[in-house]
Amino acid sequence: MRLKTRQVFNVPGHGHELTFTTYRHVKVFNDHECAWIFLASLDRARELLGFQILAYVVMPEHVHVLILPPEGYDVSKILHRIKQPSSMKMSHLRNSNPEIADQLRVKVKGDRLETRLWQQGGGYDRNVYNIKIAHSMIQYIHHNPVRRGLCQFASGWPYSSAPAYEGLAAPIPVDFPPL
Repeated sequence: MRLKTRQVFNVPGHGHELTFTTYRHVKVFNDHECAWIFLASLDRARELLGFQILAYVVMPEHVHVLILPPEGYDVSKILHRIKQPSSMKMSHLRNSNPEIADQLRVKVKGDRLETRLWQQGGGYDRNVYNIKIAHSMIQYIHHNPVRRGLCQFASGWPYSSAPAYEGLAAPIPVDFPPL
């Protein structure tokens, strides 16, 4: 089976709307600790690589992030710096939620088992070059849990930047785009 390839356009001044999915679409982020592990990884990646986070939402089985990278960036390195640490820190699932942990296991090379947090491949990457599109994407990202019936208002979802846009505390801070 051939993996889908993600086209990457590292264009200075462009933002990126990134979407990536858990392995086998397992609802890993229904586990509160897993959602917070991911958010901490996202925040740490921002610190290390200097990109801005304009919006994010952690859904049960996927994540949307809108970022504005610094000059001379490589979005593949940003993705790696976000996804790899969160994968490494999910070992608590073996004890706290073995059913989810078992769904993330895959046989590799003979009978050896490996745990995967993320679906293989780069996910979805869309360049954002227009402020109007950026604002539209922020609305889309924030309303994802409302459309799925997970909450009534976007700011009510605990793993989203939506509260920040209403002047409330968000799980991790955002960098607001220009108007």
